Amino acid sequence: MKSTPLHTLALAATLLIPALMTAQVDRTKAPKPGPAPEVHLGEHKSFLLPNGMRAIIVENHKLPIVSAQVRFDIPPVMEGNIAGYQELVGELLTSGTARHTKEQFDEQVDGLGAQLSASKDGVYAMSLKKNFPQVMDLVYEVVASATFPPAEFEKARTRMLSEVQSRASDPDQIADVVGQSLTFTKGHPYGEVVTEATLKNVTRKEVEQYYRHFFQPKQGYLVLVGDITPQEGEAMANHYFGLWQGADAPAVANAQGQLEVKDLGPIEPGMATPPLPGNVRVAFVDRPGSAQSVIKVLFPVQLKPNDPMALQAQVLNTILGGGVFNARLMQNLREDKGYTYGAYSSLNADRWCGSFSAGCSVRNAVTDSAAAELLKEIRGMRTSPVSAEELALAKSYMAGSFARSLEDPRTVARFALNTFLNNLPEDYYETYLKRLDAVSAADVQQAAMRFLHPDSCTVLVVGDKAGAEKGLEALSGNHRVLAYDANGDIVRPDPSEGATPAPAGTTVQTVLDAYIKAIGGKAAVDKVMDLKKEYTTSVQGMAATLTEYNKAPDKYAMEMKVGNMLVQQITYNGNRAKLKGMMGEKDLEDMELDEVKRNAFAFPELHYPEMGQTAQLVGMVDLNGAKAFRVNVKSVQGGQYDDYYDVKTGLKLRRKESQSQDGGGYVQVITEYSDYQPEGGVLFPRTLHQSGGMDMTLKATAISVNKGISPAVFTVE
Repeated sequence: MKSTPLHTLALAATLLIPALMTAQVDRTKAPKPGPAPEVHLGEHKSFLLPNGMRAIIVENHKLPIVSAQVRFDIPPVMEGNIAGYQELVGELLTSGTARHTKEQFDEQVDGLGAQLSASKDGVYAMSLKKNFPQVMDLVYEVVASATFPPAEFEKARTRMLSEVQSRASDPDQIADVVGQSLTFTKGHPYGEVVTEATLKNVTRKEVEQYYRHFFQPKQGYLVLVGDITPQEGEAMANHYFGLWQGADAPAVANAQGQLEVKDLGPIEPGMATPPLPGNVRVAFVDRPGSAQSVIKVLFPVQLKPNDPMALQAQVLNTILGGGVFNARLMQNLREDKGYTYGAYSSLNADRWCGSFSAGCSVRNAVTDSAAAELLKEIRGMRTSPVSAEELALAKSYMAGSFARSLEDPRTVARFALNTFLNNLPEDYYETYLKRLDAVSAADVQQAAMRFLHPDSCTVLVVGDKAGAEKGLEALSGNHRVLAYDANGDIVRPDPSEGATPAPAGTTVQTVLDAYIKAIGGKAAVDKVMDLKKEYTTSVQGMAATLTEYNKAPDKYAMEMKVGNMLVQQITYNGNRAKLKGMMGEKDLEDMELDEVKRNAFAFPELHYPEMGQTAQLVGMVDLNGAKAFRVNVKSVQGGQYDDYYDVKTGLKLRRKESQSQDGGGYVQVITEYSDYQPEGGVLFPRTLHQSGGMDMTLKATAISVNKGISPAVFTVE
C-alpha cells in the first residue's frame, strides 16, 4: 500500500516525539520530587465500654481473619530486689485459667488453628473469622481469670534462671543489659537488671498481685482488626468486656506515702529523669578470651513520641545509622575503615524516657579506634550539615517503610492505639508523609544539637580487657576506664562477710524504722531543716578540723582544714558537686558524685527512693561483741555500701564502703559510730573512727540543729 503524505507525517511524528522527550531530559540531575502523596488510613471505630475500657475496631475484609489485642496502659514500675517478676507475668498468663489447665488451654488454641500470646501488659490472639468467637472466649479467660498455677510458676522461673545464667556467655546480651543499666541507671525501671538473686526472691504471689492490680478496665484497650464489621465488633466488645470489672487488689498509702499492694509491696513508678554523664564515661565488662569487642555509645534522651521534633529525630537517626547502607556509621566503620560488618544507631522516642544507642562489633585490636570513630560521627551530625543526597535517601527510605507498613491492616489499629497512648494529634499518621517531605537539612542539624550528646555519654565495651582496653582511657573525660560486671554493677573489692538469717518477720524496713525511732523518731527527724557538725581530728600528727553542712532537702558541703590551711572542700547544691583541694579543683562526676550524694540527706534512711538507691537486708553479723543487722545499699550508678545497725538498740554502728581514689581504683573505708548524744531532739554520734584510706578519729565539738546556714555555703561556681 502506498503511503500518503498524511500517513508519512503521522509516522514521522510518532518516531520524533520520543526523541524530543529524550533530548529535553537532563539525566545528570535528579528529577524534582513531586508532592507528598495523600495518606488514607483505613477507617476505625473507637468507643468506651461501660466499665471505661476503650474499644478500637478496624474493618478489613481482604482475608477471613480477625485479631484481638487487649492492652493495659501500665507505667514502668520499679521491681527492686524481685526484678524479673513482671516478665514472669507475661509468661504465666496463659499457663492456666479458672476453666482450663495449661494443657487444656493449649489444646483449645491449637484446635482452633489460632495464635495466642501474652506479655506483662496484655494479650494478643488471631484466628479465622469462623473460629474467632471461641478465641475471644479464651482471650477473656486469660484477661479475667488467669490462675498462675504454682507448678507452672516454678517451671517458668527455672527457665528464666537458665536464660539469665546463659547471658554471661553472650557478649551482645551483656551489652544490652549493662547498656540499659548505664543509660537509665538502676534507679529507673528501664535500668533494672534481672539477676539470679532477684529471680530467686520472686514468689507466685507477687506475679499474681501485679496482674490483679494492673489488669483493670479503666486502663485497658481492646483492639479488634480484620474481617469484622463495626457492628459485630461493638457487640463482641460489649459481650466479653462490657461488664468486666477487674480483680480486687487495692493499693493503700504506706508510712512513706507510697502506694502499696498487698503481697506485692510499694508501687514505685521510678520516673526520675536519668542524668546524663558529666562527660564521656568509659565502662568495660571483661570477658577473657573474647575475640571481638562489642561497643556501644549510650545516653538517655528526652524525646517523647508526641514531641514536635520526633520526626526530625527519626530522619537524623536514619542518616547517622538507622538502617540504610549509605548511613554515615556504616560508610565510615565498614566501607572506609573495615572495622566491622555493620554499625548502627537507634534514637528511641518513649513517653517515659527515650534513649540513644550506636554501636558495632570489632576485633580487639581496633576497639579504641572504632569507639573514637563512633564518637566522631555522632559529633559530626552536630557540626556537619547533611547533604541533599543524604537527606533525600533517608526520606525515601522512611517513606517506603511507612507505605509498606500500611499493607497490614494491623498497622491502622496500631496507629489508632498509639494515638491514644501517646496523646498524638488525630491526623498524626495521615500527615506523616507531608511532614516527612518538609524536613530540611537545617531541621536535621537542629535535632542533632538537641538530641545528640557525644560529650555526655557512656562508651560501653564488652570484650577481653587484656586485648581491648588499651587506648580507651584517652576517650574518657577523667582518663579512667570503669570496670563493670555482667549485671551492670561496678567491680569493687568484695565487702561481703558471713551473715546469718535475720529473725522471721524482720525486713529492711523494720530495721530502718527501728533506727529512726532510736535516734528520736520520724517527727523529730523531719524537723531538722539544717545541720552543722564540727569535728576535731589529727592528720599525720597535725591538728585538723572537719565541718559538715546539710540543708534540706538535699544540699551538702564539707571542708577540712589543717590549722588555717584548707586541705579539702566539697560543695553539692543538689545537682552539681565540686571538689577543691591542694591539687586544684574539679567537678565531681560518675562514682565520685554518687559518693557525695550519699551525704546529701542528713538521714538517708528516709530518702533512698529520692537518691535512686535500694536497700536490702543481708542478715545478722557479730560486730564488736554485739549482734548487728547488715543492710546493703545500692546506688543508681552501681555503687554500694553496707550499714550495720545494733539489733538491741537500733542505732547505726558501722558503715563499710569502697571509695574512689584519684588516679583510679578503690579503697575500702570503714567508719565506726559511737557515743550517741542528743541535740535538737535527735541523737547524733559524737565519735567517728575511720579506717582505710586515711585512719582518723573524729570528735564532735559542736552539733547545731536549725541554727541557720547561709545559702552561699552550698554555691557551686
